Amino acid sequence: MTGFLRDSTLGVHADILNDLETVRIANTNRYRILTTTTPDEDGQQRGHGLTTDHPEIAKLAAIIEALKAAETDAVKNLERAMKRHPLGPFVTATPGLGLKQTARLLAAIGDPYWNDLHDRPRTVSELWAYSGMHVTAGTAPRRQRGQKSNWSEDARKRLYVIAAAIPKFKTSPYEPAYREARIKYEDATHPAPCVRCGPAGKPAPEGTPLSPGHQHARAIRIVGKEILKDLWITSRDLYEEQETPA
Repeated sequence: MTGFLRDSTLGVHADILNDLETVRIANTNRYRILTTTTPDEDGQQRGHGLTTDHPEIAKLAAIIEALKAAETDAVKNLERAMKRHPLGPFVTATPGLGLKQTARLLAAIGDPYWNDLHDRPRTVSELWAYSGMHVTAGTAPRRQRGQKSNWSEDARKRLYVIAAAIPKFKTSPYEPAYREARIKYEDATHPAPCVRCGPAGKPAPEGTPLSPGHQHARAIRIVGKEILKDLWITSRDLYEEQETPA
């Protein structure tokens, strides 16, 4: 059995948007390099200084505009698919989630409630772990070169985009969780050496205070877990509704 909240259409629309976004960014960077006339911060001149009326630059600019238009259409298609999804009403009614970004998150995690691998409901802690929200010995998981991660980096990235924007949404039900977490971690210290808070090649020692950036990251992680928990609860309720005889 595959979880009924796993929507292949949503996944396809998310993949299309990802592809267009990647190509548009790559060509925008090419345009920038070709037209840059000033040296970089290190003094090196890497730009080619071509003007916007150069015929090849004009062609590239037209390609970028076409990609932007296609990307806009892809966003609309993805948002429509999210509205049609059984979780659409919950996403629409929850300030701070957003149709586009939540759709990309769901495309990455599939069904928030169903464990396809073991063909059974998954626990909320399993959903957290799959999305890279688990913590081991006080340390968040990190990708290791040459090793396959046991969580979805795409899911973690999509969740971070949503959670990091929550502090801007004062009406979001998740905004208080962020504020409370910042207070909670004001006096927190590192349980282990921390590369995030130390200079390059010199991690901050165990027992030293968390930097403001690290405090922020921990608060965002709490917000992300709350978002996943609510997606899981809403999904569980949808499953129970399906099982309830009419």
